[in-house]
Parts: sequence; C-alpha cells; structure tokens
Amino acid sequence: MSGLGEFRAERREDRRAERADARADRREEHEQRRLDAEAARQRREADERAAEQAKERRRAARAVRLGRVTGWVAANPARAFVRLVQACSIVPAVVSQVAALDHAKVAVLLAVLLAAMLEGGAWALVALGAQAEGERSTHTYRLGAWAAGTVAAGINFAHGWTQYPHYHWVAFVLALSSIGAVWLTDLQTHGGRGPTTAEKKQAKERAEHARQRAEHHPKVREVADRLLSAAAYGALSTDAAWRIAWEYVHGVTTPGLTAELLAQRLNARARVAELSTLPAPADLWPGMPDDPFPALTLPLPSGPSDGVYLDTVPDGLRNASPITTEALEALYRTGSYAPAPDAGAPGSESSDGPVGNASATAGERPLDPADIGRVRVLADDLAARGEELSTKKVRDALGCRNDYAVRLRRQVVTERNDPPATT
Repeated sequence: MSGLGEFRAERREDRRAERADARADRREEHEQRRLDAEAARQRREADERAAEQAKERRRAARAVRLGRVTGWVAANPARAFVRLVQACSIVPAVVSQVAALDHAKVAVLLAVLLAAMLEGGAWALVALGAQAEGERSTHTYRLGAWAAGTVAAGINFAHGWTQYPHYHWVAFVLALSSIGAVWLTDLQTHGGRGPTTAEKKQAKERAEHARQRAEHHPKVREVADRLLSAAAYGALSTDAAWRIAWEYVHGVTTPGLTAELLAQRLNARARVAELSTLPAPADLWPGMPDDPFPALTLPLPSGPSDGVYLDTVPDGLRNASPITTEALEALYRTGSYAPAPDAGAPGSESSDGPVGNASATAGERPLDPADIGRVRVLADDLAARGEELSTKKVRDALGCRNDYAVRLRRQVVTERNDPPATT
C-alpha cells in the first residue's frame, strides 16, 4: 500500500507540473501574440508616417514647381503672355494651312510638312534674329521671318475667305494667327534694345557740347586731336586729352580758365573796390547842409575776398604770374594810396596815438589800437594752427570794411616781419 500511495503522490505532482507548464506556455504564447500585435501596429504607424511624409514631399515639390512657374510669370509677364499667344496661334495656324493644302488636293503628309515648313521657318528666323541681337545685324533674319509669316498668313486668309464665305472676318483671324505671334515675338526680341528717349537726348546734348567746344577753342581742339592720334587707341579719353591740351595752350589745368579771363576778373574787382570809396554826391542828401557826412562812403559790395581769389587761381598759373596776397591787396586799395607820413613828422600823431595813425592816409579811418591788438591775437591763434593771416579772416573777425582790414593786416604783418629793435 505504501508503494501505491507513493505512485499516486508522484502522479499528482506530475499533473501539477504539467498544468503549471501549460499555464506558462499559454502565458508565453499570449505575450508573444501581444508583442507581434504591437510590432504590427508600430509597422503600420511607421508605414503611415512614411506615406504621409512622401505625400508632403510630393506636395512641397509641386508647390516649388508651381512657385517657379508663377514667380517666372510674375517676374516676366510680357514674356509669359507672348508665349501664351505663340502656343495659341501656332496650332490653329498649322491646322488652317493643312486644311487649305488638303482642300487644294495636296497629300496630307505633304500638307503637314509644308505647313510646318512655313510656320517653323518663320519661328526659326525669329529665334536666329534673337540670338544675333547685339552681335551682328538682325535685319536679314527679321525680314525673312516677316516674309515667311506673311506667306503663311496669306494662305490662311485665302482659305478662310473661301471656306467661310458668309463670315469673311474669320479669314482675318486665321491670317492673324500666323502673323500676329511673329509680330509680338519680334517686338519682344528686338524692342527695347535701342537707346531710350533720355539717352537720345543726352547723346544729342553731348554732340552739341563737343561741337561748341571745338568751335570755341580751336587751338585746344587741335592739340587734343594730336594727343588722341598719337596715343594708342583707347589709351587716352577725349576729356583727358582736352584737359592736357588746355594746360598746354593756357598753362592751367582748370577747364575754361585763362590768364586773360583771370586778369579781367581781378581788374573788374579792383574797379569796384576803387569806386566803393568815392565820396557820396551831395544830391543824395537834398535839403541837408553841404557835406553833412564828410567821411560818408558808398558801402563795399560783398564778394569774394583775396583768399577766395587765390583759391580760384591754379597752382601753375599762380607760380607763373606775380599774383600774391600783396598784389591782390594792392588791387583792393581805395583811391590813390599816398605814402604814410613819418611817425616823427608834425601832425603824424592823433588822438589814437602814433600806432593808430601810422598806416592811415588822408581821408582814411585811423587804425584803432584795440583793433590792432585783436588782430595780433588772431594772428597768434592762426599761427598756432599753422594757418596764415588773411584779409578775409581779419574782416570776418572785426566786421570791418575790406580796406580797413587790409591796413590792419599789413600793420600786424609788418610788426611780425620787422620787430622793433630793443635797447
């Protein structure tokens, strides 16, 4: 009995182990099915994402292509509409010509070839003319294109006139289908390449300027022509040749300036300066006593000072002629300058002292010692900055007349050049 009990116990243990193994197998199988389902779901989602990405890429590519087309149309509207007219005119033009040749009992294949020859010849000549634009003459290509287009238009017109006897306007439309696109393409290809109205006007003004310059300055023109012919082609421009020639003939590099013109200007300013200090006529003051204002003088007209004159004189002319600040000051002297009286002579001193009267002549304003002191300070400031004392700077600093500023400057410059001897 003990052996049977042991057998039964072992049998129960085996069954219990089998059931545990079966449960483990079922759990493992269930887990495997779950993993397979999860992998399948992930594969489906990945496929869907890949398909969506591929669709997005195709959509983006279409948008890029459409953007290129629309962008090109927006940037080139004239060219885009010409291309549209070309496409819409070539097809009906060729069909009409084939129909016209077929109506004339020409074989269909021959009619197609002849129609293609006429229309294709016109467009080939248009393309050749566009390629030759800017390099060689395009007249031959353009005339050939118009001739081929006119022949094709005549065939379409004749066909439309006989084919539509009650609607003759159709003949004009068919003829226009052959010649209209050629006309638009010719305008687009060869139009707008010539000079504009502004460029034509500028070229006309330039030619007129060259004519006047050559007419007014024949000597300079002759030298400039010789310089241009002697130099290598393109090495010397016309304007540069004229500048060099002007310096050769007139001695200055400033175009238009000559020694005679400068002398005329300086003489005119000298006359104005001389007239500006004449006593005022008595009839300017009716009813007043004779000579009410003995020192009255006409105001000096405002104008360029000696520094400005010297600035307008080129270095070459300034070095070649005695045009200096002192010479210009002499031109600005008013009236006849008599030698200044000696400091020790009777009547040479006034209430302003000997300094204030040393540079004054009869009828002139004596030099104020205070003004002389201000000019000395101004001269020191200018010397510290490396600048020279000029009449204009004196006049601007004191607000005085030009002749008074000239005498003040001369006084200070004389003091600086000839300092008093020390005892």
